[in-house]
Amino acid sequence: MIQDSFIESHISRNNGYKATLFKAFIIVAAIILIAALNIVPVLLGMNIIFVTGMLSAAIVWGIVVLIRRLDIEYEIEISNDLFNVARILAKSKREELAEFSIRDCEYIGPVTGDRYSSDLSDSEFTLKITKDNNYPLTEDYWYAFVNTEGIRFMVVFEFKPEMYPVFRRYNPRNTAVYNLKEA
Repeated sequence: MIQDSFIESHISRNNGYKATLFKAFIIVAAIILIAALNIVPVLLGMNIIFVTGMLSAAIVWGIVVLIRRLDIEYEIEISNDLFNVARILAKSKREELAEFSIRDCEYIGPVTGDRYSSDLSDSEFTLKITKDNNYPLTEDYWYAFVNTEGIRFMVVFEFKPEMYPVFRRYNPRNTAVYNLKEA
């Protein structure tokens, strides 16, 4: 009897030092802007503290929204032969990026394989579901080269050994060989 399979993987994107510098720059710029916005009218003798207070609150709200939108997470769900990829923005908004059958994959294997560079050039776009945007070419990262509805694309993801039996069950001819290590 064939059992149903369900695998879920959750990946938080590491934005790197550039995002950290950007956040620091935005916060410092906002502090300077809010200080100038509140101090200059007082020095000029204007009593518009309500207006400058509202503008200051709007600036703080905008900065909070901008910084939260930099937090990106990905979720992979494999349910029997369905492979779902979603992006979660700011820990609240979920966007479905791709959904396809494992049977529609032309190839599933590691990014260190011989086919990787040719499949990369043949794909229209690549979904990088990894911690870093520039993932290393190691055995820890696999890709699925998908041809569905006339669109050819790649999904690069962090491989977990429990995914392999599912790939072999639903697409044995197009899945690379992997040696499962017994625990």
